[in-house]
Amino acid sequence: MANRRAKTDGGVSRRAQMRPISQIFGRATVVGEKMRSGVAVSTIVKYALYIVLSVLLILLETTFFARFRPFGASPDILIVTVMAIGMYDGGRAGAVYGIWIGFVADTLGGAGITVLPLAYMLVGYICGVVAEDYYRRTVLLFLIFDAAVCAARMFITLLYVFLTWPSFDFGAVFGAVILPELAATAVCSPTPAIILLPVYLIFRKKRAETEQD
Repeated sequence: MANRRAKTDGGVSRRAQMRPISQIFGRATVVGEKMRSGVAVSTIVKYALYIVLSVLLILLETTFFARFRPFGASPDILIVTVMAIGMYDGGRAGAVYGIWIGFVADTLGGAGITVLPLAYMLVGYICGVVAEDYYRRTVLLFLIFDAAVCAARMFITLLYVFLTWPSFDFGAVFGAVILPELAATAVCSPTPAIILLPVYLIFRKKRAETEQD
């Protein structure tokens, strides 16, 4: 009887010790599920806002900047939009939005499927990876990305001219097409970054608060 009672008491004590541990793990699981659900909802809202603002910028390029042409050329603010999303939200988001914005730009431009989805995807992904892994998101980083993106835009225009024009004079094309477009894109490049910046700041703060909770 004594042995049985000792074993019973030992089992009860072990269960009593295990109960707080299970409660801790249970609470941690609930907190983790709440955190994941909160992050998931905020992520969906954030990306939906990116889509809405991207559509606004697409309309801005195809309407306003089609008439208001600084330096006699339409700026490519869409490539800067992709760059900004990658810089703010990482390479994956930049690549996905790059493909989507590239297809939309091709559709609205009426030129069929071009290299824009691929080019925008690479811009968004590379800018996102660099911003995530190597540098802080600062004005200096934006200026570096902006210079690289303007160079990429110049290369895309050159490739388009080479593939679609039967013959051309490089000096004339550079002076009349590429240089004005480069200058217009550089001058108008802060527009997408400023429009998208509040979304990045708001959801960065919400994510930090969620992680602290």
